[in-house]
Amino acid sequence: MRIAIFIILLYLTFAKIVLPQACCTAGTPLLSSLEMSASSKGILSLGLSTKYNSLTNVYNGSLFLEDQERERISQSYILEITYGFSKRVSFSALLSFMHQTRKIQTIINLNNVLNVKGFGDALFLVKYNLITTDLFNRTELTIGTGIKLPFGKSSISQNSIFLPADMQPGTGSIDGLLWLYFSQGNIFTPQITVLANSSYRINGSNKRFGINQSGYKFGNEFIFTTGLTYSTDTFLDVTLLTRFRNTSADKFGSDEIPNTGGNWMFLLPGFNVKITNEFTARISGEFPIYTNVSGTQLTTTFSTSISLYYSIKIINGLEL
Repeated sequence: MRIAIFIILLYLTFAKIVLPQACCTAGTPLLSSLEMSASSKGILSLGLSTKYNSLTNVYNGSLFLEDQERERISQSYILEITYGFSKRVSFSALLSFMHQTRKIQTIINLNNVLNVKGFGDALFLVKYNLITTDLFNRTELTIGTGIKLPFGKSSISQNSIFLPADMQPGTGSIDGLLWLYFSQGNIFTPQITVLANSSYRINGSNKRFGINQSGYKFGNEFIFTTGLTYSTDTFLDVTLLTRFRNTSADKFGSDEIPNTGGNWMFLLPGFNVKITNEFTARISGEFPIYTNVSGTQLTTTFSTSISLYYSIKIINGLEL
């Protein structure tokens, strides 16, 4: 009887730790970081970004729930390297590192804190310019395809228990990727440019519970970003973007995992600061304006990001 009572009390105390899931899939948010267009021939572009994502909102479907007992902070660091091999073909690689903290207040007012950090997955992408920009043409259209490789750990455990999949630095799966970028300058005025960027990730399975067990598959992810950039005559440009994100439900074998998948819409105001001809900084925020999730999930309250971009022209391995 004492053992039974102890088990019941233990369950009531820690049941809140199990649910709900977070809206983020495992690993660093690589898709939303694919914002650099293709590089011109001989141009090496480097982008270093850090993103701070605060998750405190809890939703059931599109219904906001009053819940101040859960908090998750996700900090990601992404290095993007892009090089143009020709006028039309370029190659991009994204390397990542992430740090996550999850806090849950139990019913007896004890805080359960979990910290996880480590290198995330890597993404490699080949881009092809269908339409290139020049002095007379302000239109750019680029397509790409690539692969995400499971460089990050996906089986970190605590007290011999696997951590939740969305708290792992990596996904443990090999994923395929489709990518599209479009921009059109000189909209009404030479200062305004319209841009659109979309990506679709087709996820593989992760045998995190053993080779003989059913595979865990994160839901496929689609992201579409569009908006305006206003270029001033100064060092400062202004951007206003919207981003739609859709993920299908995660699966274990052929069974869908509850409280995973959904649709989100975000508003992204930002500034581009031109430091030199080669060096640019970008500061942006991300705020949810629509949320509709499957089941009950912890979702983004806000996020901020800072990015630094540097481009150099290389000929025969020498910087000019």
